[in-house]
Parts: sequence; C-alpha cells; structure tokens
Amino acid sequence: MTVYDRHGNPIRILYLVIAIIWYVLTAGGRLRCCKAVILCYHGVLPKRREQFRRQIVSLSGRGRCSPRVYMTFDDAFVNLLDNAIPILSKLKIPAIIFAVPGNFGQTPKWNIAAGHSEYNEMIMTAQQLQSIQGDLVTIGSHTQTHPDLSKLLSDQVRWQLTESKKNLEQLLGRPVEELALPHGAYNQEVLRIAQEVGYKRIYTLEPKLGDSQESGVFGRFSMSPDVWPIEFYLTCCGAYAWLYPFRKCLKKLRHRPGS
Repeated sequence: MTVYDRHGNPIRILYLVIAIIWYVLTAGGRLRCCKAVILCYHGVLPKRREQFRRQIVSLSGRGRCSPRVYMTFDDAFVNLLDNAIPILSKLKIPAIIFAVPGNFGQTPKWNIAAGHSEYNEMIMTAQQLQSIQGDLVTIGSHTQTHPDLSKLLSDQVRWQLTESKKNLEQLLGRPVEELALPHGAYNQEVLRIAQEVGYKRIYTLEPKLGDSQESGVFGRFSMSPDVWPIEFYLTCCGAYAWLYPFRKCLKKLRHRPGS
C-alpha cells in the first residue's frame, strides 16, 4: 500500500486532481520556491530499489526555481544500506536517518500492524548506524522506543527524548539535534520538552512545507518508492500542501461542540 492509496483509488485520484490544480495555481511550485519540501520515507525494500532510484534521479535534475527537496528516513531499517544509501551517495543527495536506540538489531517492537510490509524488517545495529554517518548522512533521534509521545506523561516524554539523545551522542560522538516524532504524534507539551532537552529541529508528519525556521518545527510529506511517478513529482513541487489546511479544517469540524 502506498502513502496515497490508503482510502482507495477513488480518493487517491481525487487527491491527485486537487494536487494538479494546486500545481497550476502555484505555477508548478515556482511561486513557493523559497520553501522546502521534506520527504519522509521508512524502509526501501529490494523490490522497490529501482523505483526509488528513479525518484532520486528525477530529483537531481530539478531546476533551481523548484522547491528544495530534502530526504528523511524514519526507523533506520537495514534495507536502506543496500537499497537507498548507495543511490543517495552516488548522486550526492544528503539525508537524515532517524533511529530508535532501544530497537537496534531487531524487528520493530512498537505498534505496527502484522500485515505491514515492514513488520519483519530488521532495524540497523548500533555498529551499522555508526558506519553510515558522514558528510551526506546525518543521524537523528526517533525516541528511545518509538511510542506515541502525545499519550505519555511529561516525565515519560522527557525520558524517551533524553535517553535516545544520550545514547546516540555516545555512539556517534557528536551532538544529536534532530528529532522525528514517532507516528507524527505530539502536543505542545511534547514540543516544549523536546526543545528544552536540546533538539533544535523537530519533524512532524504534517503535510506542510518545511519553512518553520523560527519555531524549529517542520512538516514532512510521507513518501514511498511505489507511488505513481506523477504523485512523486507533484509532492516534490509542493502540490500536496493543500492536505495540511484540509486536514486541519476536518479536525476542527470533528471537535466542534455538538458534532
């Protein structure tokens, strides 16, 4: 299942049509060229390697007037070692990989559906993660055990964020200042604690352009190698940015008194 077909193809096609309209209204993203599009991948399976390669090659040929596109990967799956990092390195495209220290060298222990494509995928060991950091690959925190932080008590949130940061810094020998929120879940208390313990850049899964330099909180667009090429292209042009205000409006309507 791709990131755009979770509600079935009719909704997927409707989203695509709206994205095309948005693309036209923003002149192919050129009217928003000062803003960044941050993509959030998870694993890249062997059967999706060639699709991923084509996506990355298409990024390398983008014009200067297009929105800047940044690559991030949550969970630090082992399959990235063969199916993503060599491609990114060859084309000199930087990426941030967000790791879960409490899950090194195992399959995911957090809440993940049994039928999910990554249910049995291995997470990198500490040594594997250490070996890939460098000029192009930055390692960030994805908490210590990958919980939904919005459902934890403040002391539990603080432990998740400080323990992960401490363990990664000891492993990598450098400050860890990037945090990706598991499941994209957070509240204002989570953000406050994250900034308080030293994270300078915090990434959500809200589909909005990543231009929040003052707050240090950045939205990201969920991505996978098996989306339609036109979906990938439009996402990188910022044409799916309409999803953020749309979902925000829906959320307000659901929580409206009397609804």
